[in-house]
Amino acid sequence: MKLSVIALDYDGTIASNGRADPDALASIVEAKSRGVVVILVTGRILSDLERVLPERELFDAIVAENGAVLAFPSGRTRALARGPSQALLDELCRLEVACDFGDCIIDASADLAPQILASIRKLELPLTILFNRNRVMVLPQGISKATGLRESLKTLRLSLHNCIGIGDAENDHAMLDACEIGAA
Repeated sequence: MKLSVIALDYDGTIASNGRADPDALASIVEAKSRGVVVILVTGRILSDLERVLPERELFDAIVAENGAVLAFPSGRTRALARGPSQALLDELCRLEVACDFGDCIIDASADLAPQILASIRKLELPLTILFNRNRVMVLPQGISKATGLRESLKTLRLSLHNCIGIGDAENDHAMLDACEIGAA
């Protein structure tokens, strides 16, 4: 295997308390100087990531919203799925469920999962619920960090067979399984 890509999770892997570790950023700079492509793969909503990570230009691609949104240094972004339905957004607002909405994801406290699941069932929507520590993410079926990573690598004309994935939580499993080498 020739290492040419590193896929990194953000929270808990290269960042703590929402901020990237300076030593991790220095290691990313060193890897890039050796020709390694570095892709950030996060569950965060892209606008939230932009707020906490000013060093986004270090990454050759960013996979956000747990695989649903791709962003490239050129400023080009691409959603891999449709956003949450207006009916679901209306229902969650009606129930006063506190959550954040991205282009494709709904993010909330895991304590609110029963209300969110009941709303999804009521509306008969083809969505999945993914837990990540004390958070719950609602995503279109078929979307994961692995699908986002595959699409970003396809765009960059690279292969998962040359990729090492590093993550630390439940939402990283699919990405770690997809990479040639996965480390938690």
